Amino acid sequence: MSWVMLSLRKMALKQRISDFEMKSVQISQRIMDLQSYANNVADGVITYSEAATCPSSLFGTQMNFMADSSQVAYQSAQIKTDAYLQQMQTLQGTTGGQYNLASTSVNPQYANTDQAYLLFNEIYKQELQEYTKEISAQINEEEKQLQAEKDRVETQLKAAEAELESLSQAIDSNIKNDAIKLA
Repeated sequence: MSWVMLSLRKMALKQRISDFEMKSVQISQRIMDLQSYANNVADGVITYSEAATCPSSLFGTQMNFMADSSQVAYQSAQIKTDAYLQQMQTLQGTTGGQYNLASTSVNPQYANTDQAYLLFNEIYKQELQEYTKEISAQINEEEKQLQAEKDRVETQLKAAEAELESLSQAIDSNIKNDAIKLA
């Protein structure tokens, strides 16, 4: 009758294996979603097609990235542009305007444009890339953690499958030994 106990253990193992398989699938899906999100934010700008193909589990996160990246880059670019312009104004004052004449003769194509606007745009692009690098590093770290968890789950799954196999063999053997033998 010990095969009855073994059969109950077999049912529990099958449920455990099913749980491990489901967990592995969920982790794999999360990793794929993160990879899609990482591809979408890699250049710092999310296009309409990238927004439309975003995994639903990360749609809100992607929308937050759009809002946050612009705001962070804008504020940082504004601060840095103001600091640069203030430093340039101080430099012009100490050189009697000579530095301004030298800089516009070196770059005559910018002589008629708003240099502050061009400077702001360049700094904005750089800050957007820096923010994107930070987010990409966070995504990469989460992917590493998920991959480690997936490896752990798959190891447990293999152990449970091996135990199930040996248990099935033990049940078969036990049933054969407990069978009534007619002579």
